[in-house]
Amino acid sequence: MSTSIPLNVLDLASRPAGGTNADAVAGTIRLAQAAEALGYQRFWVAEHHGMPAIASSAPAVLIAGVAAATERIRVGSGGVMLPNHAPLVVAEQFGTLRALYGDRIDLGIGRAPGTDGATAMALRRSPEGLGVDDFPQQLLDLFGFFYGMTDANPLHSITAVPGRGDAPQIWLLGSSGFSAQVAAALGLPFAFAHHFAGDNTEAALDLYRSRFEPSDLLSEPHTMIAVNVVSDEDPETVRALSLPGQLSFLRMRRGLKPEPVSIEEALAHEFTPLEEEFIATRNARQAIGTPDEVKARLDSLLASMRADELMISSGAATVEGRIHSLEIAAGLHAAREPVVGA
Repeated sequence: MSTSIPLNVLDLASRPAGGTNADAVAGTIRLAQAAEALGYQRFWVAEHHGMPAIASSAPAVLIAGVAAATERIRVGSGGVMLPNHAPLVVAEQFGTLRALYGDRIDLGIGRAPGTDGATAMALRRSPEGLGVDDFPQQLLDLFGFFYGMTDANPLHSITAVPGRGDAPQIWLLGSSGFSAQVAAALGLPFAFAHHFAGDNTEAALDLYRSRFEPSDLLSEPHTMIAVNVVSDEDPETVRALSLPGQLSFLRMRRGLKPEPVSIEEALAHEFTPLEEEFIATRNARQAIGTPDEVKARLDSLLASMRADELMISSGAATVEGRIHSLEIAAGLHAAREPVVGA
């Protein structure tokens, strides 16, 4: 890995145990300001719905708040789940953000619902909207609202204001080969959600690179991976900060929508052998540990995946823990020697 690889942040506006949604949003603002001070280049917020522990349900609104509280860092979505929204609305929202904050706005686009089926139905308002077959056409409509449509598109007479001529930097997000192929076909930069889908990353990135078609937006493939980073000099602190997120993830895999898990609850929980094995397997492809352990893991991941940018999604249970993880990653990045073959 070259020391010049851009470092970025993905945040979910996590609500602390016993805290409020206002606390969650305030934590996101603090994290963004810390990331900017540390030299990170992008700060993205995710889209999730109906999850008590996560307050990032309205990315465009949260982006406006983050951009207003920072000065230089690029701010964007990681991502907007396009099937949940009319492309015209997304174009107007991000056109407005661009009018407010200029060329600091990124639009990362995904196709997953970011929620359960019933909530997705409430967002999309019809069973027909629950499929993904029309996702490529939704993308083309969105691009049309930003850049102009052909006469063959039934929506060509509609103008997005703001929107037309106000395009942000657009990325396609994904955790599968399908998204990799769509990004390649449209000539878009591709960000892979390795932080929660770490088994297929190399294959998806290779597929994207092999099928990439140059576009007016991008002449050659450009990739980013998101990695879960929780770090501290004390191994016991790492365990305390990372366990609440691991327990929440286990509960969500069982179809639950858990309230925020406190450090005390997570440390007292008796994990079964299968749960312990699942956590260990999942963590093996992330960067959770002391600074030396995180450095080794990030070097290995980036050498294997050959990503052009790294996005850190810290699963630490506290804002202070997330900020310290960013501090450690930034320090490692500044001191890192190039990885042979990267």
